[in-house]
Amino acid sequence: MIQLYEELITILEKEFVLCTQLVGLLQKEKDVIVSLDPNALEQLLGEKEAISTNIRMCDEARERILERLCFSNKTISQVASVADDEYKDRLKDIASRFTSVIQSITELNKLNGKLIEKSLYYVKASYNFLNTFGVSAHQKVSVEA
Repeated sequence: MIQLYEELITILEKEFVLCTQLVGLLQKEKDVIVSLDPNALEQLLGEKEAISTNIRMCDEARERILERLCFSNKTISQVASVADDEYKDRLKDIASRFTSVIQSITELNKLNGKLIEKSLYYVKASYNFLNTFGVSAHQKVSVEA
């Protein structure tokens, strides 16, 4: 059982580092969206995808460990409340840090979503403005992505 708690804490620490890296990328993304640099945005999206894949792998590993500890579908806080004494504080600390980083990710995602909407609005408005003068774009831009 002790080994499983250690494995759980190790995977949670790894996942936390990945989440903080994601926060950094989301902050960069905000600047890239504002600058309307499609190449930088594409590179950033690739980095986000790689981090997201690694986070998913950590999630899966965490779920397997929790299942072996008989804590399936439990939050870190719930596990901490019933964990062995020597792991209780460490798990509570990790849960607290995750709450903070997830809140940051949520806020940055909302902000970036609004910036993208605004950017698309300006692109559409510019496109319509140019169309009024008979100027047509040489390239089609997909707004579905």
